Amino acid sequence: MNRQKLVVFGAVFLCVSVIAGCGGGGGGQQSGFNVQGQRHVQVAGGGFQFFSITSIQGNWLFDNGSAIGETRNFGPFLCGQSSCRVDGGRVPARWRIVAGTPGAECIGYLESLERDVTAGSTQVSRCVVFGVIFPFTTAPASVDLQAPPATFDLTGSGLSTAYGMPQVEYVDQYTGAVIGSTTATAVNADGTWLQATMPDLSSVYSGTYNILISNVRDDGSREYIGTSTVDCYGRDVTFEPPPDPGPCGCPPDGPCMPCENYY
Repeated sequence: MNRQKLVVFGAVFLCVSVIAGCGGGGGGQQSGFNVQGQRHVQVAGGGFQFFSITSIQGNWLFDNGSAIGETRNFGPFLCGQSSCRVDGGRVPARWRIVAGTPGAECIGYLESLERDVTAGSTQVSRCVVFGVIFPFTTAPASVDLQAPPATFDLTGSGLSTAYGMPQVEYVDQYTGAVIGSTTATAVNADGTWLQATMPDLSSVYSGTYNILISNVRDDGSREYIGTSTVDCYGRDVTFEPPPDPGPCGCPPDGPCMPCENYY
């Protein structure tokens, strides 16, 4: 009898000591990671500037050691201000993670598309779009959304009125959506300054937005030549709390609520 107890104790000790054996597994290791795709554009004089969020997709290539997780590919999907979660993404492992559409949208990338991914990490893929733009400064640099100015100025270089007045767009940098657009009303002779009426920002919330400046080509299309930013304030996003789920159990006019979620 004592010998039997000794054998059982030894088996339990061995199972605790070697976690991978006896079904213990992982020591609390979790799978999954976060991703976000970004578009960047080259700035004259050197460097790149964030342009907008873009789609992202990925494929698992191979494991790095004892990997867990069943998800081996994701996307394409578009993330907002926050990164997207790849639930069950296999880690640690080598993945190929691609922002945008290579060749059509993106002409290059600012980091390798293949990278080693660990649990809980955030993987950002930055694609470079075609073109070179000039940095512009905005005046005023901040706008009260409750009392926006009638006009604003942009100062930079490369402005042209040969085929029409330059166009200005306010862009949500997290979605790429144009939230307001306007046409320059005045441009100086050397193409370094323009003035335009403020676009309608009545549905815009507080935050920092990109300003994209473009010249009009001879065929009527646009050529982006500059970028700037503007800080908007005075209309914060408000989040309503979720409705009270009500009591647990099964009310006659509603779905059943599990009582174990209540304390």
